[in-house]
Amino acid sequence: MSGVAVVLGAGRVDVVVDRLRGRILAGGFKDGVLPPQGELAAEFEVSRSVIREAMQRLQSSRLIEMSQGRNARVKLAGSEALIENLQVAMQRSQATLLHLAEVREPLEAEIAALAAERIGDEDLLRLHIAVRKLAEAKSPETQIEADIEFHRILAEATGNPIYLFLMDALAELLRESRRKTIGQGGVQPALLGHQTVLKAVQKRDPKAARAAMLEHVQAARRDLEALTQRKGRK
Repeated sequence: MSGVAVVLGAGRVDVVVDRLRGRILAGGFKDGVLPPQGELAAEFEVSRSVIREAMQRLQSSRLIEMSQGRNARVKLAGSEALIENLQVAMQRSQATLLHLAEVREPLEAEIAALAAERIGDEDLLRLHIAVRKLAEAKSPETQIEADIEFHRILAEATGNPIYLFLMDALAELLRESRRKTIGQGGVQPALLGHQTVLKAVQKRDPKAARAAMLEHVQAARRDLEALTQRKGRK
């Protein structure tokens, strides 16, 4: 009987989690504040222990945040969970930096094209600053961060939060990729690529921006392929 009780308890937790998740995603809690756990237990006709476990799962999923003495609150949308899940998946898979390069080509080319259509003056200024930072950066790490910043600003300029989530999720892999390519060929190829993309975006020319970004990321892919071939011959 105890085993049956555990299964039933787990099933109730799943039901509560699903229903609360649906309500959270639908914006069903006023001011983003969940009712006290006692009220939720009465509403779902379950024990407080079931509610506590359901809340812990929602917190682990980054849907809510809890603090001592206060009702749980809906957590603002962010890319943290996506980043964490993607990084874990990458570590457990056979994915390589060359696979990343293949993904970057259609993704970032479209980001550049949309940015050229939609960018505002403030983001355009930020792109100029990012290019200048890359030109003036002395250490590999500061060069890499300036490089990543340029691509992230473009994603922001699209006005589409999913592009930004994806770029944030890929950021650590992009850093690893840039360490290899900048470390091998220096920063000048990346700087020239950014300048060409910036020129097209500043002209609000989506076609030219797409082509410039595609050439930029394909150059990085060629560098990675060359590095891989050299490593294979050793």
